[in-house]
Amino acid sequence: MDTHSPGTKEEGAWGGSDLPPSRQLRLLHLSEIDEADELEQVWLNDFRDVQAVLAEGGGNDEKVQAALQERASSDKGHARVVNGLLFGNICDRSRSPEFFRYLTLVVRDGYAYVCKQLQRIVNEKFTKMIDRGAVQASPQQIQLLELVRRLIGLDVGNGIDRVFLALLRQIQGGSVRETNRWLTRILLQISIENKAWLLEQLDIVHIVFYTFCRVAADHSDPKLEKMRRQEAALCSEIWRERPAECRKLGRDAVRVMQDVARVPEFDQLWKDLLEQPETVGIRDLGDLLCVRTPNAVLASRLTPEMEQQLLFIVQHVKMGQQQRYQKWFMSRWGLSTSEGETLIPDLVRYICCVYHPPNEVIRSDVVQRWAAVGWLLTTARSETIKANTKLALFYDWLFYERKSKDHPGDSVMVVEPAALLIIRSISKWTEITADLMEFLFAAADDWCPRYRQLCRRGIYNAASECLHLGVIPKTTSGRAGWHLVSAYGLAPDKLGAGLRARVRA
Repeated sequence: MDTHSPGTKEEGAWGGSDLPPSRQLRLLHLSEIDEADELEQVWLNDFRDVQAVLAEGGGNDEKVQAALQERASSDKGHARVVNGLLFGNICDRSRSPEFFRYLTLVVRDGYAYVCKQLQRIVNEKFTKMIDRGAVQASPQQIQLLELVRRLIGLDVGNGIDRVFLALLRQIQGGSVRETNRWLTRILLQISIENKAWLLEQLDIVHIVFYTFCRVAADHSDPKLEKMRRQEAALCSEIWRERPAECRKLGRDAVRVMQDVARVPEFDQLWKDLLEQPETVGIRDLGDLLCVRTPNAVLASRLTPEMEQQLLFIVQHVKMGQQQRYQKWFMSRWGLSTSEGETLIPDLVRYICCVYHPPNEVIRSDVVQRWAAVGWLLTTARSETIKANTKLALFYDWLFYERKSKDHPGDSVMVVEPAALLIIRSISKWTEITADLMEFLFAAADDWCPRYRQLCRRGIYNAASECLHLGVIPKTTSGRAGWHLVSAYGLAPDKLGAGLRARVRA
C-alpha cells in the first residue's frame, strides 16, 4: 500500500500551511457539478475540531489525549471526535498512525459507532471515493482498507464483521478492472492474515466462502493464477473448518463450485462432496441441493449501486420504455463484454430469489421480473454463459418442494419468472419458449444424472404449484394457461420427438 494520499504532501495542515484543511483533504471525489456531500462536510467540520485540539496541545501528547477524552465523554462529543479521527485516518496517510492511536484511546463503546460509520461509508460512499474511470484505487480507499485491517487485527467486536462483509460486496463479479482486482486481492490478504478471526465470524464466514468461490471463476487469466489458487485454498479451508456454516449456502454453493472445480485446491473439495460427503460435513450432496440459498448470500454478489439501479428498472420503469435503461445498465456494468457477462447469472438469481415484488407492483405496468430475466437471457453471448444463465433461471425448479407436513414448502415466486417467460413468449418469441423448454428437460436428466429423479420431481412440483396458485393464468375457456405450453411442445414443427414425449409425460 504505497500509493500516496492527498494528505502526504500537505503535512503543513498540521503545522504551518496557510491553506485551510478543506482545500487539502477530502474524503470523496466529486465533480464540479456534484452537490456537496453532507456526510463529508460533517466529518470535515469534526476533523477541524480535532485539529484545533492538537494545535492547542502544542505537541504535548498527554494534554492532547486528555482534551480528546474530555470531549468524547458525552455521546454527542464521542461521535464528533470519532468522526474527526476517522476522517484523519482515511484522508491523511502521513498521520494516520497517530490518528488511529488517538482513536483507540477515545473509543468508549467497544468500537460500535466506529463500525457503524465505516459500514455506512462502504455501503454509500465507497464508489465516490475514486474518480470514475480511474485505473488505480484512490488513496482514500487504500487508507480505508488499511484502517479496517488494523481494526480486525485488534479483534474489535460490535460490527467489524459487517464492515468486512460490506467491503466484500463491493467486489464486482465479471469485472477485470485493476481497481476491482486490487479490492479482491486486499480483502483476500486480510482474510488469509486473519484466518483465526475469520473462522470465528460464524455469521459471515459462509458468505466469504461464496464470494471468493464465485469471483475465482472470473480469474482465469494466467496472470491471476496465484490469486485464484489462494482463493481456492482459503475456500477449501473454510469449508473443512466450518462445514455447518457452509451448509447454509445450500444449492448455489454447488452451482458456483462447478465453475471452478478444476482448480486444484477446489478439485479435492469437489471430489469429497461427490464421493465422500461425510468428510466435509454433509450426509449427501442431494441434501445440500435441497437447501435453498439464503437471500443475503445471493444479494451479496451485487454491489449496492448495482442493486439500486436494477431495482429502479423493475420498480419504476414502465414496460415498453425500458430499453434505454437496460442499455445504460449493460454499459455501466460491462455486460456486453466477454468478462462482464459472467455477472448475468448473478443478476438472474437475484431477480428470481431475492426481489419478490408486492401484488400492487405485479399488477402495475412497470417492467415485470419475467421481462427482466428475458432481457438478461438475450444479453448473454457465449454458449457457456447462456447455459449458466438458463441454469440460474431454472435452478430452483430442479429441487422445488411443495408445502407438506414434512416441508414448509418453497415460494412460488422463485419459479414465477421462468414460468411467465415461457408462457408470454409463445405468441411472439417462439424460439425462446422452445429453447427454455429444451433446456429445462435436458437439465432434469443431464445436469446431475445421479439426482435425475429428484430433478424431475422438482420440475413437476414447480409446474403444479404455478397452476395451483394461478401464477399461470387460466384462459377464457377456463383451461390453465399451461396447456398452451403442452400444445406448443407437441407441435411437430416446434420441438423434436424426444422433447415432445417429455412434455406429454
